[in-house]
Amino acid sequence: MAASDSDARRHAIVLAVWMLIARNGIEAVTFRRVAEQAGVSVGRIQHHFGTREALVRAACAAMIDFAHAEYQELPDDPAARLRHIMLHAIPDSPRKRFGASVWHAYLAKSVDDPEIARLLADTKRGVEDECARLIEQAGPPVPDPGARGARTVATGARTV
Repeated sequence: MAASDSDARRHAIVLAVWMLIARNGIEAVTFRRVAEQAGVSVGRIQHHFGTREALVRAACAAMIDFAHAEYQELPDDPAARLRHIMLHAIPDSPRKRFGASVWHAYLAKSVDDPEIARLLADTKRGVEDECARLIEQAGPPVPDPGARGARTVATGARTV
């Protein structure tokens, strides 16, 4: 089997895990249910992942990798990238609602799964570091010429 076929099957399996989590929570993830959802055999899932825990963790890591790859496609503009980071978690579309439901299930699972907790903590640190880098890269805010006038009007201060 070609690597791309294997990658496509692995992607279908991960997507099936996310769909099950979004609908019924992490506890609904079983090899049988994932196999049905992905249209593959239980043996194929066992071959790729070994255990249910490894499957759930791999799907969590894949979600993080997917978000990172999507982020890398953004323009190299600090303000746009910061805006993306800040607004990414607001579920304002069906796709984002789906992602948020799966992500929050992983957050809950991190309480009793040290590997998922580590993945999420590493991701959080990475996002914090990236925000700090972007803020530094953006430099100090450029004063808006209209802002001084608006502030003057709002506070009743005199202009000099």
